[in-house]
Amino acid sequence: MTVRAYPMTFLNHLGGFEYFFFTARKEYQIHIEETGETVENILPNYPASYNANADTIRKQTFRRSANYVVVRSQYLTMSQLQAIKHIRTSPLVQIIDSRTDRRTVIVDSDSFSIYDEKDKLFSLQFSIRFTDDIAAQRL
Repeated sequence: MTVRAYPMTFLNHLGGFEYFFFTARKEYQIHIEETGETVENILPNYPASYNANADTIRKQTFRRSANYVVVRSQYLTMSQLQAIKHIRTSPLVQIIDSRTDRRTVIVDSDSFSIYDEKDKLFSLQFSIRFTDDIAAQRL
């Protein structure tokens, strides 16, 4: 299994960009962010709408979902951690795919955690959400 490294950039507090190469293992997830349901009145079609062969009374009419990635850092020194921990508060975070191709993502600040290891090495973990929704159908 190939682990994809994530070179990322983010706007720092001084107006410049910080760059960091996240090489630890990632988790790729799909989050369902919103769904909608409708309830049908079964009485007009009774008894055909209320037996073992009937359709459902409650139907899901739409779903909105997005791709998430749990990003983890490799072990960091305290100075590295101090430099990149502000990715949590940055309004602009991007994954760098090439010199001319960057993909903007949103950091889920509630998922942000910092781990202190015994050897004075630290690691960072947070979730990012891609800004485009997964294509879905509506009923």
